[in-house]
Amino acid sequence: MLSDRVLSRIAGMGGLVALLWLSGCQFLPPELRSIKSPIRLSPLKHEVTVQSAQGMGPVPFKIDQANAGSAEVSLTFSNPTASTIRVVWTEGIFITADSMSYPIGVKAGPDGSSTEPTTIEPNSTIRVTVIALAKDGKPVASGGKSIEAPYRVGLKLTVERSIERWRGTVWVFVS
Repeated sequence: MLSDRVLSRIAGMGGLVALLWLSGCQFLPPELRSIKSPIRLSPLKHEVTVQSAQGMGPVPFKIDQANAGSAEVSLTFSNPTASTIRVVWTEGIFITADSMSYPIGVKAGPDGSSTEPTTIEPNSTIRVTVIALAKDGKPVASGGKSIEAPYRVGLKLTVERSIERWRGTVWVFVS
């Protein structure tokens, strides 16, 4: 049988290793630092900012909600105006914490993938899902790979309302 002293040393060393591992301590070897904890203690936080292009007026839409997942972000766009707006998804980028970048795909509305412009009727909303794409054009998540927070997504778009045109970028920061 092991003595109480030996058991307390084993428990103490195990506790110290667990504490260093969970805190991301820089004293651990790199292969141990890269291990992700299987439990996420806090929910994903997202910050959404809209950046107008040079010389553009106020933003003609609102983003009511953002939900982040692994390798995708869902946004709810609303049109608070009395006229229909047309959203043209220009391009975008999905950037991970270690500066790896992926092109994006946009799934807008109930009909799936969209490179076509999306129309938002007056006083209504649409749901848009932005997904990271691999080099072969397939979603990163479908290949069994996940992109963990923190990451950021930049979605460039043009919004047309009657004869007015607005250009800018929607940035989503997920931590």
